Amino acid sequence: MRLEHSASRTSPENLRATRPIEVEGRLIAIDDEGYLQTLDDWTPAVAEALADADGVTLTEEHWLLIDFLHRFYAEYGIAPEMPILARNLCKDKDDCRWNKRYIEGLFPGGAKMACRYAGLSRPVGRSCL
Repeated sequence: MRLEHSASRTSPENLRATRPIEVEGRLIAIDDEGYLQTLDDWTPAVAEALADADGVTLTEEHWLLIDFLHRFYAEYGIAPEMPILARNLCKDKDDCRWNKRYIEGLFPGGAKMACRYAGLSRPVGRSCL
């Protein structure tokens, strides 16, 4: 199950240069680094389109991380820092391979790339690092 969050997150800092991508007949606004302008625009198809553009094929492992990021963001309103991300995935899945190296193996851009595919806002401070 993929969690979709309904909060909009358009803010002045997110109003950087935007360019649209087309997904399922809809134009989706993204900023100059590929982050969605509005969380409401996120769907699994949007994540797939962003990944395809980067040459990444999303597998079940990718979706586990993307789903976790959605749940965490829905609860706390910010993406987790890498130690929190790895520790929680380790506990949730009873599988401690979820460390920085493993995540960077799945997502060549690391957790920042995972946050982008999850439709979360541009990382602030140490979130998604």
